[in-house]
Amino acid sequence: MRKEPSLDAEIIRVLPFGTQVEGIVSAGWMKTDDGYLKAEYLSENDPLSEMTFMGEWRLTAYYETGYATASGVYPEVNVTLAHNSLPFGTKVYFEDLGIWTVQDRGPAHLGTEWADLYLGDYGTCVQFGERTAKAYIIKSP
Repeated sequence: MRKEPSLDAEIIRVLPFGTQVEGIVSAGWMKTDDGYLKAEYLSENDPLSEMTFMGEWRLTAYYETGYATASGVYPEVNVTLAHNSLPFGTKVYFEDLGIWTVQDRGPAHLGTEWADLYLGDYGTCVQFGERTAKAYIIKSP
């Protein structure tokens, strides 16, 4: 959940999958009493039925390089994910961290149970450090 209807806006809360929310959808965002949710991430179905559990992954973070990602797009804070083998465009949900999109590549020697999250600046990356989270691939419609 974000403070404003923008991917650049501050994240004020991460809602677990299955959380019931109500609000008005406009211009691709749902406005709730607490903040804004990107409408494309909302589902009327049981979200767990649309995901495949991939295990506990090791997560690291990276920041601005000034270059486009391996997929050709420029990285987006709290959206871009680097993984060494998943197809570009794959959506991955990390428990307590939300939904990320594979748009970049990372070192193959780190294996398939690793991801690098684009967090935009050095300080945020240092604060994030290295951690683990349960990873789920979101099935394409």
